[in-house]
Amino acid sequence: MYAQPPTPPRNPLGGLLRALLPEGRCRLCGLPSRAPLCSACQCERPARWRCPRCALALHGPVAACGACALRLPCFAGTLAWSDYAAPWDRLVAQCKFGDDAALARWLGRLLGQCLRAERPGWGPARCVLPVPLGPARLRQRGYNQAWELARGLAAELGWPCDCRLLQRRREGPAQSALAGQRRAANVRGAFAAAPLPRGARVLLVDDVMTSGNTAEHAARALLRAGAGDVRVAVLLRTPAPGPGGPGC
Repeated sequence: MYAQPPTPPRNPLGGLLRALLPEGRCRLCGLPSRAPLCSACQCERPARWRCPRCALALHGPVAACGACALRLPCFAGTLAWSDYAAPWDRLVAQCKFGDDAALARWLGRLLGQCLRAERPGWGPARCVLPVPLGPARLRQRGYNQAWELARGLAAELGWPCDCRLLQRRREGPAQSALAGQRRAANVRGAFAAAPLPRGARVLLVDDVMTSGNTAEHAARALLRAGAGDVRVAVLLRTPAPGPGGPGC
């Protein structure tokens, strides 16, 4: 059973954006498809290897990427369905700004199938939690796409899901508008978690991971609240910057 949030006002631009999307066609390639993504696009995932801790795309199988080898994040692992790059980045834009919560829930189910196939040892989680939005951004957008993803994933796996256990107590600029150390400062102390059963396994869900700072500080709040194990599932992971492509 889901703990439902209050229903905020809908985004008036969402209906217009959704109307521009072709019906009965894949959201990525445009070919006829009964599902939001055709079978070929569901399988078109560019990274063969990823860091098991932060899901950064890698050139080969290693225990951890360079950044995680130097300083392990406090979350125990990350699963990413694909990279935050064209054309997959369009999916996030449609979920965030297209007023398409149904698409986000369907993608959450896709992420749940990926987790079942690739991380069978991760479950069952005591609770699936979305990365929360602050009240102002929730009112502006009309819904939290991370919550819709979490709902779809939890329904696919049959795990409990709750949107109230983790809250954002301080709002700041969108992480996408910041770079470097400003990302870490923007989310430091931004999250608070309700008490959890001691040692509980928690799965944190978000649409995109870029620097990992949001997941890091949300996971810290959950660990302080009693969680014993926090893992992260994201729809898309931003590749390493620069011409070198994937991380080392």
